[in-house]
Amino acid sequence: MALVEEDIWKTYNSNKDPNLRNEIIIKYMPLVKHIVKKLIISDITQSEYEDLINQGVIGLIDAIEKYQPSKGVKFETYATLRIRGEIIDYLRKKDWMPRSLKKKYRKIEETVETLQQKYNREPTVEEITEACGLNETDVLKTLSYINVSNINSLEEAIENNFKLHAISDVELKNPEEEVLYKELKRKLANAIENLPDKERLVITLYYYEDLNYKDISKILNLTESRISQIHTKAIKRIREILGEYF
Repeated sequence: MALVEEDIWKTYNSNKDPNLRNEIIIKYMPLVKHIVKKLIISDITQSEYEDLINQGVIGLIDAIEKYQPSKGVKFETYATLRIRGEIIDYLRKKDWMPRSLKKKYRKIEETVETLQQKYNREPTVEEITEACGLNETDVLKTLSYINVSNINSLEEAIENNFKLHAISDVELKNPEEEVLYKELKRKLANAIENLPDKERLVITLYYYEDLNYKDISKILNLTESRISQIHTKAIKRIREILGEYF
């Protein structure tokens, strides 16, 4: 685009020009595709892929219409939450899990429950893999789907809890809500800051640098299953600290 970013939004918010909106959509289509690819954890048809892209575009358009530059948040950050949220809502409504994955999910779910009772704690990926007889890749893919379905994103957990549009785009309705929100953000920051070094790094890379387990495993020179285990421990610690909010 010929206009700089600030001018783009100033112009669009003043006239809602559909041609400019189309330019913005085209510019951020790679972001939509990136988010779709990150959420996909099994083979899908071209038609299913296009359905997810379409849902992502709906989220992108929603972000374009509601974005307020004055809040000091980058559009890409705001749009990512809206796009991902739209796709996940669609997946939930469609109950979109391949039949083969459903069988593995049930098997893993039963295995996890058995191991929880046996060890009185959350089992590791290695323990699940050994107990259910599936390979590590299948276990990780299935657990990834469960994570997407449950929306384990810290930002989305907070968003859902407070029924806000996004953590970075807060429209507080009253002073009490503002106090609660600020307190939650403070506690979340403290919780992450006080994590063990490796857990804090995994959380930062996964949620704020938008890297997946495979990318993080290469950076830290650890296996994907180990990264998954570290991530699970970190989330558990954070949820224990923020328990009153969830």
